[in-house]
Amino acid sequence: MLASLDLFVVNLAFSSISASFPSASPQALTWVLNAYGVVFAALLVPSGRLADRFGRKRLFRLGLLVFALGSLGAAAAPEVAALIVARGFQGAGAALIVPTSLALLLAAYPKERHKRMVSLWAATGSVAAAAGPVLGGVLTQCDWRWIFVINLPIAALSLFLASSLKETATSHTKVPDLVGSALLVAGVGTLVTALSYVTEWGLADPWLWILLAASVLLLAWFLHRCLAHVAPAVDLRVFRVPSFAVAALGMTCFYVGFSIMLLGCGLFLTDVWAWNPVLAGAGFASGPATAVVTALIAGRVSLEPRWLAGLGSAFFIAAGILWFFLLTEQTGYFPVYFAGTVLTGAGAGIAQTGFLAGGVSGLPAQEYATGTGVLNAGRQIGGAIGVAILITATGGANDASSYRIAWAVMAVTGLIATLSALILREPSAPSAYKAAEDPGTGPMNRSEAKGDAIP
Repeated sequence: MLASLDLFVVNLAFSSISASFPSASPQALTWVLNAYGVVFAALLVPSGRLADRFGRKRLFRLGLLVFALGSLGAAAAPEVAALIVARGFQGAGAALIVPTSLALLLAAYPKERHKRMVSLWAATGSVAAAAGPVLGGVLTQCDWRWIFVINLPIAALSLFLASSLKETATSHTKVPDLVGSALLVAGVGTLVTALSYVTEWGLADPWLWILLAASVLLLAWFLHRCLAHVAPAVDLRVFRVPSFAVAALGMTCFYVGFSIMLLGCGLFLTDVWAWNPVLAGAGFASGPATAVVTALIAGRVSLEPRWLAGLGSAFFIAAGILWFFLLTEQTGYFPVYFAGTVLTGAGAGIAQTGFLAGGVSGLPAQEYATGTGVLNAGRQIGGAIGVAILITATGGANDASSYRIAWAVMAVTGLIATLSALILREPSAPSAYKAAEDPGTGPMNRSEAKGDAIP
């Protein structure tokens, strides 16, 4: 609930936060959103192995504490730099909370009740997503700092109740490569910064190319460490399965468009139409509410994952085209804006289910957690890139025409995600992964030649 709630309330409060720091540039303010997502993405995959190594209850409670401290720091932030650092702490806390919470929940119940528990666990995030815009609007109307204060009693209650949980057994799993995680944060962060300043600096500015070159070097170093380290930050062997690699590309592109929609919809209501935060929250809530309904339906229909992913992505194409041509200062909320939020809400609920299910279908059971973690990390990275593109496209302007490029990009990323979904195929046998497990087939197995198993 904490991780999902913050995603929606902070996006809606972006205009109010910007007004509190008038000297901060739009590019700097994007890090109020992206610091959370980038740190979350980099630590999400290693967190599962850290929990196996040091205890899931211990890491869960540590995550709650870190998230609460980040929320307190954000609520009290005197300047935008302090707010960005606090948001990074929130992202680190969320990365510890998400995988350990589900693991602890499943450990507390017999196997025959696991499906029910997973459903309840996922439902809390869906409820937070649906309630987030309305709650964020009400709190922002008072003071945007309350969107962070509200996290404190939730975290405190969870910390207290977690003391009664039983600690799970620990293993001798190697500590994951945290240097690699830091390189991922630095590489993605540098790329996002470069994208944010394209319009302001221009393509001829040497600083733009310096940042892009630095991003390439940092990400290349990250990949090298993942291939060579005995306990990599991200186990890249999962990308040897074609269905997983295609799903990861589709998921990342889809969430570039999703983050453009998520931030752009709120800013359009508050900046272009000058709605107050409460009304904006209620107006935007139709999208997340639709996502909750369609996600439940997607889990029950018999369609293949690729058709779910393709249909959800196609809804984003339709919404992007609709808003590109028809959403203006004079357009009413009904039907154009409302239709777009329903389309994107339905797309988000359906596509995520399709990409996740289709992506892990070719992996062996013991790699499901790793694969899901990588796909969710791609989602966060795509989201950070989407925020940077939106700010670059609009430049902080408050006229509808400034958003047309953003809506066009949303449609294009939806198209790429749709094409990825259409070539997504479930492997006919688990042998698709066999090459990744055979000794001596690649750099990932160097450690096995030395006698060290890769967790």
